[in-house]
Amino acid sequence: MNSQQTSKPTDSVLVVDDDPIFCELLVSDLMLKRVKVISASSLEDAREVLEKRHFDLVILDNHLPDGHGTDLLSSLQQMEPPPYVIMVSIDDQLTSISESFSQGVHDYIVKPVSIELLWEKIRNLLTFKRTSLELANKYQLLQQLLSEKAQEESLAQHVYQNMANSQCDLPDFVAVRSRPMTNFSGDTIFSPPNPSGKIQIILADAMGHGLAAAICIIPIVTTAKAMANKGKTIDEIFHEINRKLYTEIPDDRFVALLGIEICPYSSTVTIVNAGLPDVICCCIQGDVKRFRSKAMPLGIMEPDDFSIKPEQIPLEQIQQLTLYTDGIIEQTNPAGEAYSSARLIARAEMLAGNHESLIHIMDDCLQFADGNAIEDDITLCVINGDALRNQIQTRTLEEPESFGEIDYQFCVRGKVIASLDVLNQAMHIMQNSGLPRDLCQKAFTVLAELINNALDHGILHLDSDLKNDFEGFATYLALREERMSGLTNKDQLIIQIYTNSTTFIKISVEDSGSGFALSDNSAVQQGLSGRGLGLVDAICQTVERNAQGNRTTISIARN
Repeated sequence: MNSQQTSKPTDSVLVVDDDPIFCELLVSDLMLKRVKVISASSLEDAREVLEKRHFDLVILDNHLPDGHGTDLLSSLQQMEPPPYVIMVSIDDQLTSISESFSQGVHDYIVKPVSIELLWEKIRNLLTFKRTSLELANKYQLLQQLLSEKAQEESLAQHVYQNMANSQCDLPDFVAVRSRPMTNFSGDTIFSPPNPSGKIQIILADAMGHGLAAAICIIPIVTTAKAMANKGKTIDEIFHEINRKLYTEIPDDRFVALLGIEICPYSSTVTIVNAGLPDVICCCIQGDVKRFRSKAMPLGIMEPDDFSIKPEQIPLEQIQQLTLYTDGIIEQTNPAGEAYSSARLIARAEMLAGNHESLIHIMDDCLQFADGNAIEDDITLCVINGDALRNQIQTRTLEEPESFGEIDYQFCVRGKVIASLDVLNQAMHIMQNSGLPRDLCQKAFTVLAELINNALDHGILHLDSDLKNDFEGFATYLALREERMSGLTNKDQLIIQIYTNSTTFIKISVEDSGSGFALSDNSAVQQGLSGRGLGLVDAICQTVERNAQGNRTTISIARN
C-alpha cells in the first residue's frame, strides 16, 4: 500500500489498481492538482483504508489480485455519503460495462487510460459532487428555515387568536362570517366588555393581508379592551387607538376601523366609521340607510389632527345592521368584475324584504366569485335588531340580597386628580360589595358622566361645544391634557356614595368650580357634549342640581 498527500487538499481520491506505473502516474498528477490521494493495490488493502478514511471518489480497477473491483461496490454504497466510482478495466465488452453501471459505477474507462481524459472525468465528478453536496446542505437549511417559520407562524397565530378573537366574545344577536386570504387575517371583529352596560362592537381591517396585517390588529384589541374597561365611549376609544397606531406601527401601515356602541339606557346605536365601506341599516319601516365613513383610517394622522364624526340611530328603527370589510365588495369573478357596493345593497334589500338574514350576502359573494381565489380578507357582520332589543329587555336579574349599608365619601385635590383613576376607585367599592350587575352598570355610567362633567367643565373650564365640532374633539383633548398639568390644591372633587340595600344607590359629585347654568334643553341634546346629560336623566329616578351648578345628586333604583 502506498500513500501520498498534498499539504492542503480539498478533495480526496482512492486509487485501487495493481498496476504500479499507472498508480504512480495518476497519484503524481492528482497531487499536482491539489487532490488528496491514496492508492491501494488489492481489495484487502482498499477495505483496510476504507475502514479508516472516507473518500469523495474511487478509481477502481475491475481485475485485482484478490478479486473483482465490483466486489467492493456494495461496501462503497453503504458509506454516508457514498463516493463516486470510476471503473477502469481492460474489458471493453458492452455487457461488462452495462453490468458495472447497473451495480452503481458512475463512469467507465477502458485501458489503456489517458491520464488527461481520466482527470477530466475525475474533475467533473468531483465538481458535481460538491454541487450536489451544496444543494443538499441548502435544501436542509431551507427545510430548517421552513420548520422554524412554521413554528413562528404557529406561535404568532396562537397569540393572535387569543388576543384578537378568543378574549372578547360577540353577543348572541351578532352573526359573523369571515374568509381570510391566508392563515392570518388582517380583519377582526370583537366586543370588549364595558362596565357601563353599553355594548361596543369593533370591526377592524388592517392594510394588506397575512401576518404583517394581523400584527397591526393586536394593539387595537389591547387598547380597545383597556379603554372599554374604563367605561370610555366609542369615540374616545378610536382617538386612543389612533394615537397608539400612529406611534407604534410603520408609516406605510394603517387600519380602517368601524365602531358600534349600543346604549340600553337611551335605546340608541352610535356608529363611528373610519375608512370602512358604508354601514347598511335595513330599517323596520322598509327603507335602507347608509352610514358612510367620516374619518381617515387610523394610524395615518397625528393624534392632534385626527377627528371623527359619530352618528346615531334609534334602536327601535333597526331591523338589521350590516358591517363589512372592503374585501367582499372588491372580490372578483372569472370575468374580472367586482362584487361591488351596488350589488351588495341590492342583495341586502332583497334579503331584508324576504325577512332573511343579511349574513347570506357572504354566500352570494362566494357564488359570484365562481371559483376565483379569495383576493383579500373578508368579514361580514350582521346585527339582528329584534334579537338585540329582546336581549336588552329580558336581561335576567339576580334576587336582591340585603347586605347592610355603604356610606362612602372621599375627596381628591390637586395633581392627584390627574393621576388617580377616581371612577374606578369608586366602582371598586360597589363592584366588590355584592351589588347586582345591572345596578353597578347604571351606577358606573352615571358616575362616569358626573365625574367627567365636574372635572372637564367645573374644574378645567372646557367648552363642550368643541366636542360637537368635526375638527374640535382633538382640540378638546389637547386642552384637557394641558389644563390637567396645571391643577393646584384649590381644585378638588368630592364624591359620595350611599346604598342601603341591593336595590338603591345614591351618588353625589361636587367640584370646586364656579358652577354653570343648565339650559332647559341640555338633557335632550344629541351631540357629543349633550348626550351624556340626557343619559343621566334617562337612567336615574331623581336628579338634583344645586343652585350654583357645581354639585349633582342622583338616585338609582333597581327596576
